[in-house]
Amino acid sequence: MATIKDIAKIAGVSTSTVSHVVNHTRYVSPELVEKVEKAIQELDQLPNFIVKKTKGYKNPGVQKYVLLLRSENSSLFQRQIEESMEALFTDAEYTLLAVGYDKSAARLEIVKTMLMDKPELCGVIAFPDEMGVLDASFFQGASVPVVLIGKDLQDFNTDVLYSDTFEGSYRAVKHLIKNGHEHIAFLGSWQDYTARRLEGYKKALEDYHIRFNEELVFSKLNTEEEVFTVLEKMMGAPVIPTAVIAANSAPLIPLLKYMNAHNILIPKDISVVSLNDFEWASLLTPEMTCIDKQPEEFAALSARILLGRIQKGEAANAAALEQDYQHITLSTQLNVRGSTCGIGRGPFGEKAENADSLILSEAEKEMIRRKNYTAAISFHYTGKAWMRLQENGIKKIFGELGISLIAVTDAHFDASLQCKQLESIRFLDPDILIAIPVDSRDTAEAFREIAKSDTKLVLITNIPEGITSRDYVSCISVNEHSHGRNMGHGLGEYMVHHGLRHAGLIRHGDQNFFATKQRDDAAEQVLAEEFPELHICGEMNFLLESEVYKKTLDFVNHHPEVEALYVSWDGPALEVIKALTDMNRTDIAVVTGDLDYSIAMNMAKGGMVKMLSAQCPYEQGEAIALAAANALLGKKTPSFIGIEPVCVGPDNLLKTWGNVFREEPPAELRNAIRQNPNHISHKKESLSYGEI
Repeated sequence: MATIKDIAKIAGVSTSTVSHVVNHTRYVSPELVEKVEKAIQELDQLPNFIVKKTKGYKNPGVQKYVLLLRSENSSLFQRQIEESMEALFTDAEYTLLAVGYDKSAARLEIVKTMLMDKPELCGVIAFPDEMGVLDASFFQGASVPVVLIGKDLQDFNTDVLYSDTFEGSYRAVKHLIKNGHEHIAFLGSWQDYTARRLEGYKKALEDYHIRFNEELVFSKLNTEEEVFTVLEKMMGAPVIPTAVIAANSAPLIPLLKYMNAHNILIPKDISVVSLNDFEWASLLTPEMTCIDKQPEEFAALSARILLGRIQKGEAANAAALEQDYQHITLSTQLNVRGSTCGIGRGPFGEKAENADSLILSEAEKEMIRRKNYTAAISFHYTGKAWMRLQENGIKKIFGELGISLIAVTDAHFDASLQCKQLESIRFLDPDILIAIPVDSRDTAEAFREIAKSDTKLVLITNIPEGITSRDYVSCISVNEHSHGRNMGHGLGEYMVHHGLRHAGLIRHGDQNFFATKQRDDAAEQVLAEEFPELHICGEMNFLLESEVYKKTLDFVNHHPEVEALYVSWDGPALEVIKALTDMNRTDIAVVTGDLDYSIAMNMAKGGMVKMLSAQCPYEQGEAIALAAANALLGKKTPSFIGIEPVCVGPDNLLKTWGNVFREEPPAELRNAIRQNPNHISHKKESLSYGEI
């Protein structure tokens, strides 16, 4: 038999519209009435609630009803609950009569006089207001069960459902902190039950060791003008917040207006989280990250409790049943969308800056050319395309600036060898040294000696122990936070799309190595927050790539249920693939970072690698050289620069290869893509690099 939801779907309207048409409880436009009536006529068999209305009553105007008392006409949360309840009570053959008293004692008195003593009234669901306009006296003498939502009433015992607003606020702030935000503003109003939300905000800051700043908290904003005034003050402060929590739509809508009017981009310039989800959150650009208080659950649970008491006739003996009343707190859910983004951090927690500030004028370039500067590069290893591309990017900029590259060394991952090479470079006395340390400990003394000299030191990715930001020009890396988020998203989306549930994490175990720690933490955060349906069955840590094969065998034997793996970068990922192949577990999906030939071929052939996050090493090389050039001019440079990575899947593998490597993809790679039976060919994939 059809339900009210079926009718709504056929008519292309909401279930509440169907209810209003059938029960005549609100005005509905003639066009929508016609759609609903036509949908009903198309049914083979009428639902019970319509049969009852048309056949079962001599007086169709008399209908048992449940009263819903809304405290705020503007509350989206309350309206969402109302709409969900419409279908539930209609299916149970009750009319839901919704009345908004809007914190008005006069309106409540009218409602009480006209509706509370009617024999057709079967139960009440009410939203108590924060001002206490609705109190226990309203229900005196009532002979029907009552369910309260959001707040209890003094001296009145009944069922109460609460939203965990503390948890919701805590979860929102935690999400921002995990994304690298520390200066987080809070905008609220007295309508928001702000106290608990503010407590959650403060507790999250405390738990993550971030100092609470009263100047970032505004909890009594009641008008658009007040919100504008506060935002003007915040955006002109010495330290501008990187994120804002909006307690509900009251401050949120003015916030969005202000950002749009002042060309402040969300989330590029500032991240925004709403503590209330709303139906148009996904229609904004970007889509709004929200705390979902799950109104459907409130509607379903309150309706179930009330209908249960109505059917059991418990209202008549309410005094004897007080011990059965339920006080239930419902959890919230974080819906991560596009209005929040992460902040990449450098080795000392500094915000990752982009390379835009490094651009040189023609006059500055000419000044450098006249000086005949020299430079050297100390690589930890040059056996991969990643390092060669960085070197090419460096050489390109140095060539334009007339900087001579007098030495390029390869330490072959040997710390002692790199120390000897650094000593030799120091005797050459270059104006610039670009280096990626083999490790942070064993090379530290050699780098400290360089730092004492007049040579301008530019570091790649890692910082040796004892070296501070005063000792080097800048550290250049991929934006590790974005790198990890790309991989976490890729893994989560692949698993959800293919119905997988159990994931494993293979992380770099050196917690002092800020780059991989930040990357791995970001991937894990995405999986936990944005894919709660997935289960992390375990994680494996490694220090050396050579130990990954054996550890993977042990991990999968201990967690045979694992269906997909995150691996920190491509080198250990290849060891993981080798181990899984030898175990005959090629059914396990792998997501990792960095684009190189072997890992690309595995993806192209439809192997275990399903997604990559690729660094842009050529662009990193250009940024490294520009940072060094700025230092030669005596210009201040950001202490950490993070170059954004790109996502790579089978469908954009060839195009991304061309963009990253600055060359046409190898023939073997193109052939593997074409021969992969699961690959959907696109015209663009067959273009040569020169056409891309």
